Amino acid sequence: MSDTLIRNEVPVYSEKYDVHGVIRDFGFVTKLYFSYDDKKIEMGINNNPLKDISFEDLGRDIIESYIMNLVSNSDGRRLQLHYWHIDEHKYGDGNTYHIAHGIVTGHKRLPDAIDMHSSEVRAVHVDEAAEELVVTTRNSVYHCPLSYCDFEKQEEFSDIIPEYERIKERYQNAIDYPTIDPGNVLLVLSNFSEYYFHSLYYVPLDSETSEPLEYIGWPHVGTFQDSFLVGTKDQSIDLRYFPHFQNIEFYALRTGGYPLFIENIGDVVLYASTNVGTIRLEPGDRKEVAEENVEEKKPILPDGDLYPAGVINLGKGQ
Repeated sequence: MSDTLIRNEVPVYSEKYDVHGVIRDFGFVTKLYFSYDDKKIEMGINNNPLKDISFEDLGRDIIESYIMNLVSNSDGRRLQLHYWHIDEHKYGDGNTYHIAHGIVTGHKRLPDAIDMHSSEVRAVHVDEAAEELVVTTRNSVYHCPLSYCDFEKQEEFSDIIPEYERIKERYQNAIDYPTIDPGNVLLVLSNFSEYYFHSLYYVPLDSETSEPLEYIGWPHVGTFQDSFLVGTKDQSIDLRYFPHFQNIEFYALRTGGYPLFIENIGDVVLYASTNVGTIRLEPGDRKEVAEENVEEKKPILPDGDLYPAGVINLGKGQ
């Protein structure tokens, strides 16, 4: 995004953590940029004039909240691709090279949940013990869970994956989808899924079978703010939320009176702002949307778009 589009630029500073940043207002989108622990952070933000807070104070508060509430310990986090595939491209001289595509997490510079492609792949090998494909590029090593291969896209380039047919037979349709007892609704979130949506599970109490109801989930891409909608095909469950940086904000939550549980199967903390308050979900947490699970002190969370305009340009050639 060109600097000529910037309407206003405001430096921000957290004295508490000695972190400098900048807010750039492009008119149709406003972004906060800063670096922490060698990672470049870019997030969309909103500045509600009714809250009577300056850009300087807003930027400082979000930086400090990120460090206190959202940043994850980098120890043990691996660079991963989910919903991945590897395809083939040609150089101008006719020689071919391979590129990996997928939803990235654990990158040193890129935010999680971004759909990206790698630079040229130099080597691939299957790690059976870890049940993943290991992809090596010039600068990075990506760990790609085999059950999250996009086999439909990979089919055209099956010869790239060692023992592809055996891998496909074993791991296609092998994603582990969390379940819950009948009469409860389970929304599963992860930082390796677009818009943080992984799956929905719901079996009505009066169901004649143990099979969960079919659901559909889709993003509504707005001019200023995206939202994500998920529900069962019979419309008995209707959940709608705004996706923000490491948090979601519900604006519609209908479960027909059944308890709603939210589970985080990713590897970073996520927050859910609900009709009863804000719920913190550590990796592996499953919590009911109930007052006893609400944070006593509501954290300051980024409320801008998860995918602000221009952010996709970051996800290329890493």
